[in-house]
Amino acid sequence: MKKLFSIVLAALLMAACQPEHYREVYPEGNPEIKGELLTQSVLFGTDSVRFRVTIDEKQTPLSQLQVKVMVGLRVAATELVRTKGLHYEATLSYFVPFGPNMPEGEPVKIYLTATNIEGTASNLILEGCTGHRPAFETMYIMPPSVTYGAIGKGQQMTWDDSQQLYVAYDLKYPKSIQCLLAVVGTKFGRVDWKYPVFGTINDEITLITQEQFEAEEAKPIILEDDNFETIDTITFNPLTFEVTIGGKIAMPVSAVDIEKDLVEEPSYIASSAAKKEYRGAKIFFDKDSEVEITGVVDLSKAYNLDYMEYLGGNKVKFLGEKGMYYLSYKVAEDYLVVEPLYDLTEPDVMYLCGVGMGQPSWDPHATSGWGFDSPNQNFVARTIAPKTYQFTVYMLNDSENADHPGFGSVNFKFFHQHGWGGEEASTDYSQVGLNIVSSTEDSNVGNWWSSSSPLFEGVYRVTLDKNTMETRYEKIR
Repeated sequence: MKKLFSIVLAALLMAACQPEHYREVYPEGNPEIKGELLTQSVLFGTDSVRFRVTIDEKQTPLSQLQVKVMVGLRVAATELVRTKGLHYEATLSYFVPFGPNMPEGEPVKIYLTATNIEGTASNLILEGCTGHRPAFETMYIMPPSVTYGAIGKGQQMTWDDSQQLYVAYDLKYPKSIQCLLAVVGTKFGRVDWKYPVFGTINDEITLITQEQFEAEEAKPIILEDDNFETIDTITFNPLTFEVTIGGKIAMPVSAVDIEKDLVEEPSYIASSAAKKEYRGAKIFFDKDSEVEITGVVDLSKAYNLDYMEYLGGNKVKFLGEKGMYYLSYKVAEDYLVVEPLYDLTEPDVMYLCGVGMGQPSWDPHATSGWGFDSPNQNFVARTIAPKTYQFTVYMLNDSENADHPGFGSVNFKFFHQHGWGGEEASTDYSQVGLNIVSSTEDSNVGNWWSSSSPLFEGVYRVTLDKNTMETRYEKIR
């Protein structure tokens, strides 16, 4: 007991001998802030506003100066400046960008807040600067590149004084286009970057520079609406930077011309390399409607085996439900790919993704990598009954997998959405009609995988039936 008392006493004595560390406490203080505005007029997007500021304290050190440049209710610039000692003096300058809702003659004000280290603050507002908008005497709808053919060499817009809008009517644009809005556009379809140009940064319409655009920091403006068949009207509000479109309401098609109705390198295909292999567009189909398709080499071989029934000549019957679809034409293989819009999920659609498969054209090529970047990497089903999905794909089981003895080169899985998420497990299904087995390997649990023997090749109709928990395979050719 005496030993324990001695230890506790020693600890107390040591603690008492330690030096105490406290922050020095200053009086509350009162920062005195003065300022002078040195700029009386700025051109939005071009000029900076300058001012001089002085802060004094008698005995409490300064901490920071908060600066806000306001254009109306919009914060054009903000900064937190460190201040030390009892005196701070500086001449500061802040660029005033040009953004939406910045009308002509809007006052530009500087809001200053000086704070000392005890948290006491003083405020000052500097006024007397007027903001001016850059003059937009003209406005052109311009292609993002000279090779972009959807809007030709550009279109000059007309100023509508009653609406305070730039407008363009009687256009004949596709229902999905990319463009830049330029104050000056040349007759050769090029943007004159010496004058203001509107594009997008982080999906917001704003003024952009040529350097930002070439570095892909800025993007074209994308105008599209699935409700339209074509875009015939575009308006631009130079105050709010809002762009609106109007057009012919989409109706189910009765005819599709591959050259006229499908564009090169469709934007919905993610792979830049795969884009070049396809023409494509969003097309509105009606269930059981007859559609005339021209521009393919041989429609009897090019029609989609899941969503179309060949009627002879240039006609097919569309088998899917009424709605909007991606229609992609793989030029080299002369084959049409029909896909529901990518935001649909199970139970409306089901996707098959894997390797050793391809679109069932008459000159098919099997993919060697998993992914959702190209219509040849994944295959979407047509729902033929509740919880029953049909895929028609080319399969090539031509070798044993060197890293997985006993397995072949066809390996796939079913997903609930376009992308990685939601999936079925092969271990829950029986296989009917083809030597496909369920994988139980740690890294491939639930995959559908071909056996290394027998080898096979052909076009197969694959049915995933969630009612009977079967995967059925029928060879078409």
